[in-house]
Amino acid sequence: MYERFDVEYDLVVVGGGGSGMSCAVQAAQNGLTVAVLEKMPQLGGSSAFAEGHAAFESDEQTKRGITVTKDEAFRAYMDYSHWRADAAIVSKFVENAATTIVKMRELGAVYEEVIVTAEDQPGELVTWHIPHGEVAHVLDLMEAKARELGVEIFLSTSATKIVMADGKVAGVLATDADGEQVRIGAKAVVVGTGGYACNPEMLNKFSSWDCGEQIINIGSPGNTGDGLTIMFEVGAVPWSSIGTLLLMPLMRGKTVTSHTNTAGFQPYLWVNRDGERCTNEICGLNFGNAGDVVAGLPGSFYWAVLDQAQIDHLVADGCEIGLGVYVRTGEKLVNLPAELDADIEAGTVFRADTIAALAPQIGVDPAVLTAEVERYNALCHAGEDTEFHKEKYLLPVEHGPYVAIKMEPGIMITMGGIKINDDMQVIGQDGHPIPGLYSVGCDAGGLFGDSYILTVPGSANGFALTSGWLAADHATGVIKGLVTA
Repeated sequence: MYERFDVEYDLVVVGGGGSGMSCAVQAAQNGLTVAVLEKMPQLGGSSAFAEGHAAFESDEQTKRGITVTKDEAFRAYMDYSHWRADAAIVSKFVENAATTIVKMRELGAVYEEVIVTAEDQPGELVTWHIPHGEVAHVLDLMEAKARELGVEIFLSTSATKIVMADGKVAGVLATDADGEQVRIGAKAVVVGTGGYACNPEMLNKFSSWDCGEQIINIGSPGNTGDGLTIMFEVGAVPWSSIGTLLLMPLMRGKTVTSHTNTAGFQPYLWVNRDGERCTNEICGLNFGNAGDVVAGLPGSFYWAVLDQAQIDHLVADGCEIGLGVYVRTGEKLVNLPAELDADIEAGTVFRADTIAALAPQIGVDPAVLTAEVERYNALCHAGEDTEFHKEKYLLPVEHGPYVAIKMEPGIMITMGGIKINDDMQVIGQDGHPIPGLYSVGCDAGGLFGDSYILTVPGSANGFALTSGWLAADHATGVIKGLVTA
C-alpha cells in the first residue's frame, strides 16, 4: 500500500521540541538525511519554556567548584522513584548528560550558572545548568545548525500514522500545512512529541487524578498525545509510570511570572473548599509535590489566605519560594499590591477587612474559616505546628485586610510514556524493540516514578536533550550496519 513514498529520508523525527531537535542535529552530523515534522507553526514545544537542564560531573560544575557525582545522581533518581524508574535508562541518562552540555556549547550555548530551584529544599542537588537565553536560545542554536546541515523542517505538519513493512518501520503518513496527506519513507522514526499535558481525556485515563478538564496547561498547546497514539497503533506498550505529571499550584489566568500567582503558593496558610487547613504548606518548596497536593484536594483547589503583614513582607523582604528563574526565591514581589488590586477588581481574588467577611466571598462558612484561622494563629504563636508539623514559616494571619487567592493544578509536562530500552528503542507487545522506532523526551518512559524529581532540577529537559542525540546515534549505527537493531 505504501510502496511508493512522496519523499524518503534516512531518519524522520516527529516533533520539533528539545528532544526532536537534539536528535535531528546529531543525526545530520552523523551523515544521515533527516526530516523534522512539527505540527505547530513553530519549533520548540515545552522545551521553549525550560530554563535549564540537568547534568552530572559536568565541566561547568567542576569550574564552579560544584560536585554532584553520577553515582549520587543515579541513587537520587532510583530512591525518589522507590525504584520504579528503569535503572538502565536512568544510568544511560546520568552517564551522558554531561556530554549534552558539551554538545550544546559546541553549538554556541553559554552556561551562565549552575543552581538549585529552592535553597531551603532538603537534599536538592546542584544540577540545574542555565544557559544564556535559557533553553529557548539553545533551541534557536539547534535549529540554525540543523538547517545548516540540510535537515528539512516541516512546520504545521502532523504525523498521523507510522508505516510498517515486514515487521519494521518504513515511514510515516503526515498531513501538511495545506491539509494534504504526505507519504514519507524512512529507515527509522524517532517520536518526541512532548507527551499529553494538553489532552484532558488522556490525563484522566493515565494519571491518578480525575481533574483533567480543570488542569491548566502552561506548556506547549501541541502536547496532545499524538505521538503516543501513533506508537500505540503499531504495538508500543506504556511504561508503568505513564501517568506521571509535572503539576504545580497555579492561579487561573496567570503566567508563571505573576506575583499574585507566586503569593498563592507561599508556605503560609492554605485552606480547602470547606475553609479547613489541608496540608503542611512547606510542600510548596517542591512545586511538584504541591501540585500533587492541590490535584488531590476536593474540587482540586485551595485558597491561600494572606494578611496584610504577609503581603508587606513579600514586597519588602522577598518571597520564601520562587518558581525557577521566572520568579527567583527571595525576589521582592514589588508588583504584588497593584496586581492584587487589579485581580480584586476583576473578581479573581477576594479581599475583606475581617476573616468572617472574607469567608462568604469564597463560599465558606464564616464560623469554620474564623475558627480555622484562630487555630492556625495559636499554633504560630506557640511555635509548634501539632496539626501538620510545619517546622518553619509559621506566620500568623491576623492583620487585616485579608486576601484569598484560588490556586488550581497547573501542568507543564507529562513525563511518563512509552516503554523504551536504554537505546531509546520502543518496546513492542512481545517485549522486544520495534525495529526502526524510537521514543525520546516526554513521550518516553523510564526516568521517573510517580512524580517529578525536583530535587534533581532540570531532569525533564536534560533527558529530552540527551535522549535525542542518543537515539540518533543508535539509529545511525543501525542504518549504517554498525550495530544490530
